[in-house]
Amino acid sequence: MATDTSDALENLEKELVTLARRLRGLQRTLSDEAHPDLEPAQYALLNHVEELAPVRMADLVAALEVDKGPVSRACARLEEEGLLKRAADKTDARATLLTLTAAGKRKLAAARKKRHKVIEDLLKDWSPAQVKTFATQVGKFNKLSD
Repeated sequence: MATDTSDALENLEKELVTLARRLRGLQRTLSDEAHPDLEPAQYALLNHVEELAPVRMADLVAALEVDKGPVSRACARLEEEGLLKRAADKTDARATLLTLTAAGKRKLAAARKKRHKVIEDLLKDWSPAQVKTFATQVGKFNKLSD
């Protein structure tokens, strides 16, 4: 039984590496859709800002689990591109709150539509029950790191 578990874990590890590689490729494609000059990390940052908005820079950095410098530079670039805006935090004069602009929301919506279509095409031969089971299992896996 231990060998079966070991083999299954080895296979799972290989499949997760393949999935991660495919998702990085999809993220690059979608970041191009959101904005031609947008890097994948900036696209991910926009997604986080939308999810958490309005969000303080410190909270965004904590959510992304990265250093403040690159996040600050990326936010400045996204602001220059008209996709992100900063506003004073009325509860703390030292902080600023980040939100998406209307253009940022439109770009993300277009990219999400494309992402949905890509996933739909990949799973076209799956039954609704299979898609639901897969989504449930991925959700359970994602919650392990919370």
